[in-house]
Amino acid sequence: MVSEIDFPVETKINGKELNSYYRDSFKVQVNKVDLEAKNVYHSIFGFLPKPIQLALSLRNSIVKYIGFSASNTEMSLPLEDIESGKKAGFLIIESVEPDEVVCGAYEPNMDMWLSVLKLSERDFAVSTLVNLKTKTSKIYMVFIKPFHKLVAKYCIKQALKAGRI
Repeated sequence: MVSEIDFPVETKINGKELNSYYRDSFKVQVNKVDLEAKNVYHSIFGFLPKPIQLALSLRNSIVKYIGFSASNTEMSLPLEDIESGKKAGFLIIESVEPDEVVCGAYEPNMDMWLSVLKLSERDFAVSTLVNLKTKTSKIYMVFIKPFHKLVAKYCIKQALKAGRI
């Protein structure tokens, strides 16, 4: 089950908000026990569905002309390589602890963070925070926000459906 929730106060990305920002959070109830945050992060972002990879490729081909980064569509590394300081596609893995994985991406238009936080034995929060630093990023967010929510839920549900979490 995946549902939108209030942004968790416990996440390390809470408090990084600047004047103009976007944030959301989704709770997923996993089917497996004894999972750490990096297992859930890898299970979701290490297996992005083909339609999502294609959509990200399309996005990259468009946004590179308006000053956004257009890196590959990878968002994870092999599970054993997920550690602080490593780069996973356009993300830098900033923190890996049993209860939370935090990744970030920094560019002239916006800074973005992604968190996977263990809330309880079976509940995890997948949260995104984006600081919008330019007018271009604010316009971009107007268009991307509805797709972001759909994509986030879809990717989490696919990890559940495939039995990875």
